[in-house]
Amino acid sequence: MDDNRRESPRFGVSLYTERIERESNPARILNLSVSGFLVRCDLCAGPGGVFHAVFRVRPSSGDMRISTRGTVMHTREFGAEYEYGIRIDGFGSPEEESAYQTYVLELAK
Repeated sequence: MDDNRRESPRFGVSLYTERIERESNPARILNLSVSGFLVRCDLCAGPGGVFHAVFRVRPSSGDMRISTRGTVMHTREFGAEYEYGIRIDGFGSPEEESAYQTYVLELAK
């Protein structure tokens, strides 16, 4: 993925989604930023597609299940899978958004 268009730095992680809309296979989140993430899975969607995922983050305040909805900004093939740059458009609740933001900021330290 082209890092030149990033508004905020990304931090490497290895998180598996609990659920992705319309897909039963897990996806792996490779990196996070305050505004989005990079995910790898076998689901094919093009730029502008809607992406819903549920995963867990572990900020210092405690474990939190996060529901996100986002827009696919970039797609590229990666072997038999695809990598997607996802811009987060919303969270399941303000508490989830706060936990996510805290987690990403703690990764920056």
